[in-house]
Amino acid sequence: MLKVVVLEKIKKNWDIGSVVSVKNGFARNYLIPTGKAKIATKDNIEDIIKKKASLEEKDKEFIKNQEVISEKINGLTFTKEIAAKDNGELFGSISIGDISSFLLEQGISVEKKMIKLGEKIKTSGNHKVDIDLHPEISCSLNIDILSPKSSL
Repeated sequence: MLKVVVLEKIKKNWDIGSVVSVKNGFARNYLIPTGKAKIATKDNIEDIIKKKASLEEKDKEFIKNQEVISEKINGLTFTKEIAAKDNGELFGSISIGDISSFLLEQGISVEKKMIKLGEKIKTSGNHKVDIDLHPEISCSLNIDILSPKSSL
């Protein structure tokens, strides 16, 4: 385990400036390279305490932007037509990549890891997918899967 000091709110209980223990790989491969945390040395902790006000202001601005995006996503419906069997099972599926591409077409850029799909959607009908934009902000995207009626 490695102790790091958090530079931005990552989880609901990790505030800016808090010192947390994380697995080495999580710290070295994700938190530190993306600028979300620094190794918890005495100098780094003191530096972050001095910068805490500006980091919190930056986080508040980010939250405001994410709230606007959340409202946009809540108002959207992703409609897709995919061939399906008589029981509603699709010949194909809807994945995180499909959802991400749809949002990008709407001018909304979200990281794929923010989309909480679970398993791919493999049945026709209405579905809701949660998207976590920030530890404090989440929204839902409505997905309508239609299956065309084939005339044989």
